[in-house]
Amino acid sequence: MVAVAGALLLGACGCGGAAVSAPTLSWHGCDAKFECATLRVPVSYSDRRGPQIPISVVELVATRPHPIGDIVFNPGGPGASGVQYLEGVASVFPSSLRARFNLVSFDPRGVGSSEPLQCLTSAGIRAWVGVNPTPATPRQIARVVSASKAFVRGCERSASRAFIASLSTANNARDMDRLRVALGQSKLTYYGLSYGTFLGTVYAEMFPKHIRAMVLDGAVDPALDAETSEAEQGAGFETDLHDFFAWCARHSSCRVDFSATPAQAFTALMARFKRGLVIPAHLRPALGGEERVNYGIALLGVITTLYSKETWPFLAQALAAAENGDGTDLAGVAYSYAGLNPTDGSFSNILSANMATNCLDRPAPTTIHAYKALASRLAKSAPDFGAAEAWGTLPCAYWPARAQMRPAAAHAPGAPPILVIGSTGDPATPYAWAKALAQQLPRATLLTRTGPGHTAYRKSSCIRTWADRYLQTLHMPPTGTVCRSN
Repeated sequence: MVAVAGALLLGACGCGGAAVSAPTLSWHGCDAKFECATLRVPVSYSDRRGPQIPISVVELVATRPHPIGDIVFNPGGPGASGVQYLEGVASVFPSSLRARFNLVSFDPRGVGSSEPLQCLTSAGIRAWVGVNPTPATPRQIARVVSASKAFVRGCERSASRAFIASLSTANNARDMDRLRVALGQSKLTYYGLSYGTFLGTVYAEMFPKHIRAMVLDGAVDPALDAETSEAEQGAGFETDLHDFFAWCARHSSCRVDFSATPAQAFTALMARFKRGLVIPAHLRPALGGEERVNYGIALLGVITTLYSKETWPFLAQALAAAENGDGTDLAGVAYSYAGLNPTDGSFSNILSANMATNCLDRPAPTTIHAYKALASRLAKSAPDFGAAEAWGTLPCAYWPARAQMRPAAAHAPGAPPILVIGSTGDPATPYAWAKALAQQLPRATLLTRTGPGHTAYRKSSCIRTWADRYLQTLHMPPTGTVCRSN
């Protein structure tokens, strides 16, 4: 979630090199109603005749002939599979959009089926999720350092350092422009969510005149340094948690399931976990069978359910079960966040790809003293999540490639009008980030959704109406438009 000044230089040098043939796509039917293809991209854009890697692409063909073009989607992460995303949510998009556009997405390099970086085995992922997220004593910190170094060693065993160093958002943007050419589009139409907004911003910096339309939903502010972005994200989840407490106190079902005093009950339960509470989880054999839920798994389970208000009732049930010694629900959502496949118990590589791209996209602290000091500062503004935010990037301190970007405001001179969408209660990408990005980008319009939850398109018919209209006609909503959540 970092910056664009570096991307300008990377873009300039990445566009050079020997000329190569234009990229092409050979489509074949896949997964019932979709088309799939593979795009070849160079590992290094400074050596375009060097090694190449495959990028998996999926398309849902428009329902009418002669569509306007293609909408390319990125669902976020970094590390989320665009192929799985589009195949899972295609039915959400209205028939008018489906008629006038082919819907396209892809697995970014190192993600999903695009030469995935896999730093951890399935057992290793379960162990990593359980690592203490807020170490305080020297012994606890030593264990987290050891786990972080083991994570990095696993990455280095999985792939060459040259490939690991290529997994940046700048290269994802170059790959996306190569995809635009392969699709036969003179201009890109793009919808990015969460991290996908940062990818879109970097693309706009590098290729401003290659854009037809761009929607950035759940926007990231590229001007923020690591400490500020982690502090504001931690505060966002803190606010969301207290909104959950207020909701729970007003709803009898939550008061019955969990507690009439949810804030106090939650604090007491988490304190027990911090002191070493471990409870069993009874998962299906294919998903791991009998597991042990500690503080790391419990906290990630809580965070996962705060992304959407629709999962607050489940959070109440999961916390109540945990109070009674059953961690099944918390473990289930925590492992889901970590990429668990609910059918066979395998894991995607989202945690590995996420770490790789984040470490390359922004400088992280390099000393344990700096992490301790940051955790202490963030814990004051976000007692439940701040310290975990601070320690979450510790593997970056040992990463085998340096960060390639620095925090800087977006500029994208020459870019067309871009639609930036923010949600007032978004815990993961706070609303202030959308406001800042809309001010930074030339000719951008800010569209606001009121209400909790991460990203806006699926949470508001009003947002969908304006976004779809812009994508089809390039007409922006009036300045200051505010939409309610459904």
